[in-house]
Amino acid sequence: MQNSSLYIFGSKNFYRLIYDLNIFKKVYFGHSIEYDKNSILVVFVESFSSIFLNSFYKLNFPIIFISNSKDKKSDKLNLNNFSVFLNTPIDLQNFIEISKILISKFNYLKFSQISVKKYLLNSNDRFIKKDNKKLKLTEIEVKLILFLNVSKGFSKEEILGNIWKQKLELDTHAFETCLHRLRKKIKDKFDDDSFINFKNDKYYLL
Repeated sequence: MQNSSLYIFGSKNFYRLIYDLNIFKKVYFGHSIEYDKNSILVVFVESFSSIFLNSFYKLNFPIIFISNSKDKKSDKLNLNNFSVFLNTPIDLQNFIEISKILISKFNYLKFSQISVKKYLLNSNDRFIKKDNKKLKLTEIEVKLILFLNVSKGFSKEEILGNIWKQKLELDTHAFETCLHRLRKKIKDKFDDDSFINFKNDKYYLL
C-alpha cells in the first residue's frame, strides 16, 4: 500500500497505530483540500452525526466506515460504490486487504470512464452511455472513438494508419464498415445522427 494515502476521521488512536506501522504512503488525521486517486478515507461512525457522515458520500472516493456493532447510525449511511462498513474490533490484515480492493475497484471504474461529447465512454467494459441509456461497443469502435476524441479532426489515412495497420485497400473497407455500423448504433440508441462528423476531408467528434 505504499502508493496509497490514508485519511482517518474520528480516532487518533487508530491514526497513530497506522502511522507507526508505515504501510501506507502517507497517513493524515482529518480532511484534505484535494484527495488524489490513491486516497482512502477511514471514518469512525460514532464520532460524527448522521448528517456529517453522509457528507462523505458526495466525495465519491473509497471510504471505510468503522463502528461498534451497537451503533445504529450505520443503518442510515448512503454507501457509494467504493465504500464498505466494518465493525470493531478491526482485523488489521483484513483492513489492509479491503483497502487494496477498494483502491483497485475505484481506479478501474473511475478512470476507465471518459467524457465524449454528451456521453460517457467506459473503455474497459466497452460501452457508451447517456442518461439512462447504455450502448455496448466493439473493441475497434472504442479505439475509433478514443482516437477521434483527442483532436479536431483526422483524415481517413491518419485513422487507418493508427487503428488499422495492415494493407490500406483492405483497411479502407473495414473502416467504412465500422464507421457505418457505429453511426447507425448511435442513431438507433440515442437518436443522434451527428456523433461522428466529416468536414474538410477529416472525421471528428469535437
